[in-house]
Amino acid sequence: MAKTTTKCRASERVAKTSRRTASKAEPWSYPTTESIGLLLRTALFGLRSSYKATLARHEVPWSAWCYLRVLWDQDGISQRELTERVGVMQPNTVEALRGLERDGLVKVEPSMVDRRGTVVWLTAKGRSLMKRMVPEMRELVSKIVLKDLTPGEEAELRRLLNKVCANMWRDGAFDARDR
Repeated sequence: MAKTTTKCRASERVAKTSRRTASKAEPWSYPTTESIGLLLRTALFGLRSSYKATLARHEVPWSAWCYLRVLWDQDGISQRELTERVGVMQPNTVEALRGLERDGLVKVEPSMVDRRGTVVWLTAKGRSLMKRMVPEMRELVSKIVLKDLTPGEEAELRRLLNKVCANMWRDGAFDARDR
C-alpha cells in the first residue's frame, strides 16, 4: 500500500512540475504527463495487470478476452468482422478462435451468406461465462480505473475514448499491415 501511495505522490509532483514548465518549455519539450500515447499505453498495461487474477480464475487468457468481450456484445458475427472489431490481424483471430473453440466457448461455422467466410457463435458455456465475468470485470474497472472519477468524468472519459477510437479508424490507424 505504501508503494502505491509513494507512486501516486511522485506522479503528482511530476504532474505539478510539468504543468509549471510546459508553458515555458521549448516547442520540442513534451513532458510524459502530456504524452497521450504513453498515457494510453500505461493505462492499458495497468488495466491488463488488474484483469490478470480475474481472467486466471476463469481460465481465460488475455489474448482471448477481447474476442469474448466483442462476442458478448454481438454474437454470430463473421470472423472478419470480429477481427476488425478487436483490431488485430486475421492470423491472430484464427489462433484465438481455435483456443476458444477447444475450450468450448465458441463455435465457428461456415457462413450461409459467403461460402468463403465463417461465422462465430458463442456456446452455452460462453454465454454462461459472460454472465459471471462481465459483472466482475465491471466492478473491477469501477474500483480501480474509475475509482476517483465522478459520474460526469466517467461519461466524459468514455465519450473521449470513443472519439479517439473513431478518429483512429477513420484515419486508417488500424491498417492490418501495422498490427
